[in-house]
Amino acid sequence: MSPHVLLDNELEVLAEPSTPVSWSAMIQRQLTEMMADQRITIEEFNHYCGRLNKIVDGRKEVA
Repeated sequence: MSPHVLLDNELEVLAEPSTPVSWSAMIQRQLTEMMADQRITIEEFNHYCGRLNKIVDGRKEVA
């Protein structure tokens, strides 16, 4: 599976209110590993981290 499809799917799941916000730590770890393994570029890493932060911030505002 493409790393982009995997990350998109995981971020969509995190955006669901029923998903624990702690899931974000797993996604962050996965992003770091994918960048270290050169499966994603630094630009892609920054893009996905931005999306991750936006989702987490939005969930904190709702709570």
